Amino acid sequence: MYQWHVLTIGHLSRNKFWGEDEKQSYRMPLCTCTLLQGNGLNILIDPSLPGEEMAEALFNNSGLRPEDIQYTYSTHFHYDHQVDLKTFPNAVCCMPRVDLEELRANFAMISGIWTALTREQADRLVPAEDHLAPGLTMVPLPGHTEGLHGYLFDAPEGRVICTGDSVMTQEFYRAGECYFFGWNMERAIASIRSLRGKADIIVPGHGQAFLEKAYARQD
Repeated sequence: MYQWHVLTIGHLSRNKFWGEDEKQSYRMPLCTCTLLQGNGLNILIDPSLPGEEMAEALFNNSGLRPEDIQYTYSTHFHYDHQVDLKTFPNAVCCMPRVDLEELRANFAMISGIWTALTREQADRLVPAEDHLAPGLTMVPLPGHTEGLHGYLFDAPEGRVICTGDSVMTQEFYRAGECYFFGWNMERAIASIRSLRGKADIIVPGHGQAFLEKAYARQD
């Protein structure tokens, strides 16, 4: 069982449910980053801030330092979900295998989009499946990217899943809709539907954690 704390509440560059145009950006995106503590481990899911800012968020919400983190897990290869991994000198940095292979095979193109991404960071990542912490379960949620996985765990509040960008926010989950871009839109919508009843709490990719049953789409 893990205690968990949201270190950064993410937001989108544009949110159609706020009446924003999906053809323009209104703000810099930020993903939701979650700290798990249990089984003698300190784990970050989707590190979201540059070094000093991430260290401050971690310390202010837990009293931990970056060197106290044993694992980081990214839900997929997009850089905003794996920011500045050199901040965590003692961590094993993990990513789902399919997305890690995509990152390495297309590094030049991907690093051209996310210019802060370095070859050193890409080379440091290892497949999550080979380094999965006890009590953590990977849940395939393809669509936004081919290899996107959520991370499911037991907590005092019940079952919690960090979904990454398979669920952007509670509004997207309630509507059963995916973001305006992605690897495969049909698969993305199917992944959203597959989450119904799987966990008590959803930690989305770019928003506040929420009760699954409160926002489940009623078909």
